[in-house]
Amino acid sequence: MRLTLRGFLLVFFVGALLATCAMILLPHDKYLRYQSLNDHSAPNSYWIYERIHNDPTPIDIAFIGTSRTGRSMNTQRLQDDLATHGVHLHAVNFHIVKTGRNMHYAIAKELLSNRKVKLLVLEITELEDRIPHPDFVLLADTRDIVFAPLFINARYLADMVRLPGRQVDLFLETQLQSHGWRTADFTPPPYEGPNLDRTDYLLTLDGVNHSLATQHTFAEMEAMRVQQEREITPPVMPASLEWLEYRFPRFYIDAIVDMAARNGTKVVFLYLPRYGGPPAPAAYEQLYASRAGLINPRSVVQDFRLWWDDTHVNAEGSHLITDAVAESLWRDGYAK
Repeated sequence: MRLTLRGFLLVFFVGALLATCAMILLPHDKYLRYQSLNDHSAPNSYWIYERIHNDPTPIDIAFIGTSRTGRSMNTQRLQDDLATHGVHLHAVNFHIVKTGRNMHYAIAKELLSNRKVKLLVLEITELEDRIPHPDFVLLADTRDIVFAPLFINARYLADMVRLPGRQVDLFLETQLQSHGWRTADFTPPPYEGPNLDRTDYLLTLDGVNHSLATQHTFAEMEAMRVQQEREITPPVMPASLEWLEYRFPRFYIDAIVDMAARNGTKVVFLYLPRYGGPPAPAAYEQLYASRAGLINPRSVVQDFRLWWDDTHVNAEGSHLITDAVAESLWRDGYAK
C-alpha cells in the first residue's frame, strides 16, 4: 500500500506540475491583459498599450513612474515649452498608479521592445519602494513573473499562485473574442490621442470631470505632512544588510537602465518628492549618479498652495514642474 500511495502521489504531483506549466504557457491577446488593469478613478493601461502599438506618433521622451509623475508632468505643455527653444519632440506620460519598481520595468520593457525612444525619464522619490506593485501580475510578461527576484519580494508567491488563473482567463477571453462571443467587462473609450495628461483635471470612467486645482491652507498641508511622515516605514535591517533590504527596487532600476542602454536610449531621473520632502533623493547620489543624470524641480513647488495632497501637486504645481523639467531638458542637453 505504501508503494501504491507513493506512486499515486508522484503521478499526481507530476501531473499537477505539467498542468500548471501548460496553463502558464497559454497564449493570449496582450491587449486584453492591458485592459485588465483599469480602476474607475484613473484608468490608463489600455491607453499605454494603444500608444505604444497603434499610434505611429513618435515617442521621443517617455516618462515612467507613479501617480506623482501622472499628476506632475503635462506632456503637451512640455512639448510646447521645448518648441519655444526650437526643439520639436513628442513626449508621453506612461505613469501607473501605486508604487512598485517592477511595474516600471514592465512598462519600460513593453515600450523599449516595440519603439525607438530617445530619452527615458524615470521617477525617483525621497524613499526607495521596497514593496512590489500589487498589480504587476496583471500586466507583466509571464517570464518576468516567474523569474522575478525572490529576495526580498513580498508578493512573489502570491503572484505565482495567481499566474495560472490569469493565463487561463486571458486565453479563454482571447478565444471568445476571436469568435465574436466575448462581452467585455471593460470597454476602452475611443483612443484619446498621443498625449493623455491628467494634471489639470481627471475624467473618470463615469464621465465626471474632476478638477485638480484644489488648494489647502498651510495648516492643512502641515498636518498632512506630519501624518505622512508617521506612516513611513524606516529601514528594518541593520546597515550591513541594506543591500538585501533594498535589493528589489535596485534590481529593477538596474534592469531598466541596462535595457535602455542596449536600445540606445538615454536615461535621466526625475525627482518628485512629497510635500516638505528632502532637497534631493539620497539613493541617487549613493547608487545612480554615475549612470544617469538627475532633474530636480523641487525648488519650484515649495509653496503650500501648489499641492493637491501630501504627495501630489495640484494643477498649478504641475505647470511649474513641467516648465522646470522642460528647461532642464533643453539646458542640460537631454532634449536633442
